[in-house]
Amino acid sequence: MSELFATVRDAVRALAAADPGLYRFGASHHRYALAPPLTTAELAAVEDRLGAALPDDVRAFAAEVGAGGAGPSYGIVPIDRAAPYAIAAPGNAPWTRGLPLTHFGCGYTTVAVLDGPARGEIWLDARAIGVTRPIHPSFTAFYLDWIDRLAHARWPDPHVPPGACALAAALSGYLAHCEAERGLPAGSLAGAALRDALSRLGPGAIEIAAESPVAWFDDNDRVDPCIACARLLDNLAADGLPRDVVTPGVPPRPLR
Repeated sequence: MSELFATVRDAVRALAAADPGLYRFGASHHRYALAPPLTTAELAAVEDRLGAALPDDVRAFAAEVGAGGAGPSYGIVPIDRAAPYAIAAPGNAPWTRGLPLTHFGCGYTTVAVLDGPARGEIWLDARAIGVTRPIHPSFTAFYLDWIDRLAHARWPDPHVPPGACALAAALSGYLAHCEAERGLPAGSLAGAALRDALSRLGPGAIEIAAESPVAWFDDNDRVDPCIACARLLDNLAADGLPRDVVTPGVPPRPLR
């Protein structure tokens, strides 16, 4: 095993030891566990299924560290299980085919590009809100950024515009309704009135429906929130929003 990958394994163990309650974003899903590495024959079968070679660092990680598991977003879906769900790019992207790596939340995915001038880059595919863009130059950069942010108790980069998701729109609509009920000007709900409104949203009151071009989810499958939405919920918890207000999502299809 290379020195880099040995360090990565040590870092994942350290992150797990520092978060026994699995409170960090995505940790309750991947639980800091790495799937077993793939053999040379298994990797060849993945590439045959994809019709393309894996980016070098994705292949090396899967061979030396693990096929998936602990990692960014809600964890890396083992690549042998994700391969049947390879994704076609939107028409304006400098690539045509990618391997979905993680459920980013809200039905969005992160994708390892398999061809074209962007080969090897990691893209966010959030077409449901009009966002498809590169977020890291390589899988290695993607993974090391995740380790660094968690090690320093920082949120992952949300990568989507504030308020773009359906959850933010739903909460805004609900609070506007509460303001209208009280005869308050728009955007003025605060203090005890805000806390009362938020506390009325009980456990599972909000459901996030999948909107994704990836066949990991069926239409209207319930999914977990993306990072931007999770941060919004965390901020509102200080004002009385229940921590369990969102109905838990189902796993991506390859993990069922």
